Amino acid sequence: MIVLLVATSVFLAGGAAAWLAFFGSSAAAPVLTAMVSAPGNQLRDFHSIDSLLVVAPHPDDECIATAGAILHAVSAGAKVHIVYLTYGDNHEIAYWALKKIPALTPGQYRALGELRRSEAVKGVASLGLTPDCLTFLGYPDSGTLRIWETTWQPGTSRFHVATGTRSVPYADALNPGSPYNAAAITADLETVIRSFRPTVVLFPSPLDLNPDHQAAYLFVTAALGDLDLQPSRYTYLVHQRHFPTPLLYNPLAALTPPAFVTSLPLPLRSLRLTTGEVALKYATTMLYRTQVDVSYRLLASFSRRNEVFFEDQHMPLSSADAPFFLIPTDFLLERFGHNVELRAVTASRPRPGTLRLILSFPVAPTEDSVAEVSVFPVTAGVPFAGQPKLIINLQHGQEASAMDLVSGASVTPSVVTTENGTDVTIDISMPGAAAATQVMLHIRAGYRGLSLYSTPWQVFSLPSS
Repeated sequence: MIVLLVATSVFLAGGAAAWLAFFGSSAAAPVLTAMVSAPGNQLRDFHSIDSLLVVAPHPDDECIATAGAILHAVSAGAKVHIVYLTYGDNHEIAYWALKKIPALTPGQYRALGELRRSEAVKGVASLGLTPDCLTFLGYPDSGTLRIWETTWQPGTSRFHVATGTRSVPYADALNPGSPYNAAAITADLETVIRSFRPTVVLFPSPLDLNPDHQAAYLFVTAALGDLDLQPSRYTYLVHQRHFPTPLLYNPLAALTPPAFVTSLPLPLRSLRLTTGEVALKYATTMLYRTQVDVSYRLLASFSRRNEVFFEDQHMPLSSADAPFFLIPTDFLLERFGHNVELRAVTASRPRPGTLRLILSFPVAPTEDSVAEVSVFPVTAGVPFAGQPKLIINLQHGQEASAMDLVSGASVTPSVVTTENGTDVTIDISMPGAAAATQVMLHIRAGYRGLSLYSTPWQVFSLPSS
């Protein structure tokens, strides 16, 4: 297969590759290619005084998304450290491809996790790093976003079916036996960040469709806020529809993000790679055999003449509408005709001790309209894990219910909601929310009895008064 693909790339280099590199598969591709090639859109240079931290949800993400950046940092004499949120153990198809049988027992899943760890050690060695440059946290593959959204109460831990445990089962993890709890994940990340003190952080985009990638963004954001560090922060995208385009090994092509991402207020930064760097990235990618055997086309598609990152900026909220990021290709939007997603949000403090959020939807709610609003306030100087994590359930014509994931208690009396046409106003009268400087928001909305449209998590900065 690899020989055939190499031969294909040689053919493409004679003419077809140039066309693909410029046009891709859509009319927007020429604009995007020019955008990532513009001098002003380049990722900042690395220097010997820099410390680059790469956050990878699974072993292989650090290679396919950031191998070029790692090579540039190593070449500049900068320190590099990689922290893995999971061991990548919940990937039964990879186990089947390796062993020719499905993974059936927790021991088999854990064995896959250890194998993927060894692949990461070999992979980063190819890029010039030693094993002491890696930290594995060992939280559940495909389970970290669920932990973020549900498990903050002290003493609680989610059960992970694949590994058959409620705590980190790996002896070589940072904190073996750590519970599957959101506060524990945050604390482990803070330990790594506090020790390494990065000047640059590369971590997943909240627009990534993989739940562990979304979770990594949120946990890193929370940890950096607790530590009051201000490194340069860039996110990367791995899992998204029609990305990369075309989905094949094409080292002469430019890596361009999906068109809808470039329409968002996220400054795009591209890192140019030399021919030798692209070749080394591809060779390193091939070392992750458990993944290459089942996802070759996707992994090989990232070995291109650049890498793409986005500056991590938090949009300010005020009394003026701020757009909420959407993934327009979601099947629920197509099915419902774009009438259930959150369009905009505003924030204000109408009186001391109250934070007001106004959510704007395309149409007024109907009898069957429901929504679940996650509001995680962030207050400077207060440990994030102890701040309230509100889940507010809305149903048209009924009083909203609300609970705090940290205390596990109902806080419905402190949350008042009102409907006015297409707008829903939420007044939160809680000290932990009223003093917030930022807020993390996530909305699921739709109709009772049907799957709900889920927005990406988004972080906003809040007005001081």
